[in-house]
Amino acid sequence: MACSAAANASALTFEQVWQKVVEHHPLITAANNRFEAAEFNRQSAGLRPNPRLVFEAENFYGSGEYERAGQAETAFMAEQTFERGGKREARSRLSSHNKTGQQLESRRQLRLLRQEVRRRFNQVLLAQERLRLTETQQEIATNNTQTVARLHEAGAATSDDLARARVQLQSIELALTRARQQQLSASQQLAAQWGDMFNAEVIVAAGPLLFMREGLTVDQVLAPLDIGIDQKIAEQKIRAQQAEVNLEKANATVDVTLAAGVRRFSATDEYAFTVGASVPLQIFNNNQADIDSAYAQMRAAQSDADYLKRKISAEVLAAFRRWQQANQALSTLEVEILPAAKNVLSATRKAYERGSYSYLQVLDAQNSLLQAERQRLELRADAADAMTILERFIEPLAPIDSLSVTSVAPQEITP
Repeated sequence: MACSAAANASALTFEQVWQKVVEHHPLITAANNRFEAAEFNRQSAGLRPNPRLVFEAENFYGSGEYERAGQAETAFMAEQTFERGGKREARSRLSSHNKTGQQLESRRQLRLLRQEVRRRFNQVLLAQERLRLTETQQEIATNNTQTVARLHEAGAATSDDLARARVQLQSIELALTRARQQQLSASQQLAAQWGDMFNAEVIVAAGPLLFMREGLTVDQVLAPLDIGIDQKIAEQKIRAQQAEVNLEKANATVDVTLAAGVRRFSATDEYAFTVGASVPLQIFNNNQADIDSAYAQMRAAQSDADYLKRKISAEVLAAFRRWQQANQALSTLEVEILPAAKNVLSATRKAYERGSYSYLQVLDAQNSLLQAERQRLELRADAADAMTILERFIEPLAPIDSLSVTSVAPQEITP
């Protein structure tokens, strides 16, 4: 009892495990760094072009009267390019959309991480259940061996029965060793999630394996997908492509470069102010191809959003049906099959002690119960895996959303 109390005191819940992962997982740091990089890109996109300082020297050497450097003309000029067509505003909007998209993608990655941590945590819970089941089987096999040995001494059981009982006990003891190894392996894989790569201790997990509420309907499962993180990312990609279209349209407007400076005439040591202006001529390229490409990318993003919605809906529906089927099978197994198998084993063992049944019939009844217990464990594992998938898509998951640097403002998709 004291050992059990100590184990319960040191047991970890899923939320405790999740917090340990959040504190140590490099994905969290990477997400923050990417968001910071997106913010710097946004700041850079809003900057004006730098001015240029130009130095020119004309007639500084040649033939005839230009053999002397005294005939040179030198000029110092400053040039500034003025962007037209709203390029700077278009770049800023695009970078802002990219920043929001990076934030949403970080949230999606965190949800995937939580799903993986939940799966590893469930493996520890399943390993604990498997170990308890094997320990129960060992206890039954030990009682059977003692019963057969007692009957053998009284001449009511054969040597073959005793040998079978001992072989069965040895087989279950091997299974018990294997179950303990699997529990340690599951603990090590869970500890690796928070960076403990050399964990050598068994982690005791506390909490329900089937953690989601029952009674969910198809509509309740599908409704959150319209505002889910994957749908938000798809919509944000469309917005970003729309901003890309606007930027390419702005790039089609030519910029004007103005220059102003002073020119010195070495021959007369006189000075004069000079000004200039230049614009590119759109003879060969008016940026229409880039505009058409941006439109095509926007249409592709819209198609990707439609495909993603169908794909996620199919994945969520498949997980929901798996959960339903596993629940139904579990209900039948726990209400009807398992109690019947236990009653059959008890009756068969009593009949064997009276000499009415052979020990082979006891083994058959015990194997039937063992098979039912294993089916129950498999069904619980299948239901838990389906719940893990559903949790990623439909649960609010406040522990993940609270990790975001800033909140994402809702934006409308313009036609």
